[in-house]
Amino acid sequence: MKLHRVLPAAALAALCLLPGWGTAQQPTQPTLRPATQMTPANVPPQTAVFKPADSAGVWVPRTITFADLGFTEPVVLGYPDTIKEIYLPVPPGVNLNGASLQLDGSYVRADGGRTSLVYTIDNAPVQAFGYTADRGDASVQLPIDGRPRPSGYIKLNIDWRTAVARENTCADARTPGNILRIEPSSRFVFQYDGSAVRDLTTAWGALPPNPVIQIPSNNVSPEVYDTAWRVGVALERAGKRPRIRTADGSGTAPAPVQPVAPGAPPVTASNEPDIIIAGPGSNQQIGSKQIGLANVGNRPVIVVAPDAGPQAAGIFSQIWTQVAAGPTLTVNAVDTPKNTDSNAVSLQYLGAKPTSFDVLAHADWNASFDIGSVAADGKGPGTLVIDVAAAPSAARTPPVVSVFMNDVLLGAKEMEANGKRERIVAPVPRYALQTRNVIRVSFVRQLASDRCRETPEPYPVSVLASSHMLLDKIDPSSDFTGLMSKFSDGGTLLVPQSHLADASGTLPRVIRLAAGTGLSPSKAKFQPVAQGSNPKVSGPYLAVDVIPDGYAEGVKPEQDRLFLAGTKDRPLLDVRGLNRVGILEVTGSGNDIGAVYRTLGQQPPEMNKPIQLSGGNLAVMGNNGLRTEVNTRDPSGQGAMKEAQPGLFERGYWWLMPIILVALFVGLLVFASRMRRRKAMSGDR
Repeated sequence: MKLHRVLPAAALAALCLLPGWGTAQQPTQPTLRPATQMTPANVPPQTAVFKPADSAGVWVPRTITFADLGFTEPVVLGYPDTIKEIYLPVPPGVNLNGASLQLDGSYVRADGGRTSLVYTIDNAPVQAFGYTADRGDASVQLPIDGRPRPSGYIKLNIDWRTAVARENTCADARTPGNILRIEPSSRFVFQYDGSAVRDLTTAWGALPPNPVIQIPSNNVSPEVYDTAWRVGVALERAGKRPRIRTADGSGTAPAPVQPVAPGAPPVTASNEPDIIIAGPGSNQQIGSKQIGLANVGNRPVIVVAPDAGPQAAGIFSQIWTQVAAGPTLTVNAVDTPKNTDSNAVSLQYLGAKPTSFDVLAHADWNASFDIGSVAADGKGPGTLVIDVAAAPSAARTPPVVSVFMNDVLLGAKEMEANGKRERIVAPVPRYALQTRNVIRVSFVRQLASDRCRETPEPYPVSVLASSHMLLDKIDPSSDFTGLMSKFSDGGTLLVPQSHLADASGTLPRVIRLAAGTGLSPSKAKFQPVAQGSNPKVSGPYLAVDVIPDGYAEGVKPEQDRLFLAGTKDRPLLDVRGLNRVGILEVTGSGNDIGAVYRTLGQQPPEMNKPIQLSGGNLAVMGNNGLRTEVNTRDPSGQGAMKEAQPGLFERGYWWLMPIILVALFVGLLVFASRMRRRKAMSGDR
């Protein structure tokens, strides 16, 4: 091959390879990517793990304010309580979308220092702020990822702290003037995948704080009315505030407006049904004794047969809710397990959850129960036995544990804190009992350490599963506490027949009264009464705008007048001009004890708040629930004073015991000596 033919071809090939060779020799440069679009604050991160399923159905919107969660007053954080945990309810095990938490807050800083605010969602920090001004706005919108929560809650942790520069470790570092305030208008907004709700347990857990019960019309049958009040009381016991609407729109009250921050647009609660009571005229039908799950307007809705009221109230109780794992259930029988030992009941049986947690300065453990769940066979709560354990801390001051019931201190103890079980035995006075009771176990540790040589750190404590309640015999009395104990085994609800023609207007009041007096929604009987008649009732009862036979009224309401009889020539109370007021009075004795409710004025009260009754026999109701409660049979509280009367040893008379024993011993010696003398004298004869 000749050289002049090869060279042009080789040169051409080299020229073609030069660009690639040059690229391979130059240093590698980072690849430029398009700017990532930031996720809006109200949309959760769409990662591969938390991205909602593409096949998800229609997203159901939900807005929950702090007021709906029971925070009627602002949440205030300041020394020493600088940490707050709030649990936000969500449908259990369901994907969320567009979840965000709008916190309406403000702060003041009178003590200066380095102030920080950290928000944590499910133990993961999401936002942190530092504040230097004396006062200002602390509102923030927190994004929340959309992954399912099997527990049915999102845990929000708010940590508000201030670090103050100190010359030495013993200088005062307290900052009581630095305060964070979060308003009840703060709201949690999200959407959940309605197609993922496939069983009744999930549907019950997905109900909003103010669920809507839909009845066929404003004029309903006795079966529909009976089922509606039972389901409503079951919702009240679950901590919700049911509302009533009709399928045809007759008599339906407008949806309430939820509280919002000043300047924000008003938020109206949804008026779409969450629970439908089937029956004549209803667009949803279901078989006898059945409870089912339906899709109404692309939303999951619970449908209850008109003859399945007791079954629905029983299956949706705290102990059986997790059993409703199906879209349609036929409930033939449901009851509360009987307590084999009638003298004691475990707190776990009442729904309490023993747990362990860390305590730095102060922490609380809470549990709640209905009086009807423990009051049976003439017995009720007598003594709380709380078993706790605490790890030793670096500080030498021992922790203190206190036991409360309904904010009444029952007992306290200075713990040894050696990691072993310690027991607090706290008698429960009768005046501390209510329809819905809250047990609170409070742990307090001393932050100061010995000579400031140690930095305070949190240490674990536990409330043990062996904690229980001892039951004592309750003397039957004609007050609300005695009535609650009788309702645990059943009772009768009496309403006039006219209430069935105004179901949407009367059901909210009946539900509130039944829940407030402890009437069992699964065991009670329902009896409509003809207008003007006085029915005979055996056993405990709740009569709403009905006067039973043999009722000896101590209260004589006349339209807008309230008259309480006193002495022969002088009444106890005589007032006219009342409106939107109701009277609830306990009457009878023994097994035939009952409560009679009557409305004063032209319009009945709305009773917007739960009713908490205790040791009185007369209660006055208003729009905000209970206005006052008195005991006309024992106005000076002699019964409570006798119950709290100290015993012989509590009075300090313990020293009498050895004297009595010595006297008895001396008496026995004298008696024995005389007997010996008599025998000796009889022997001599």
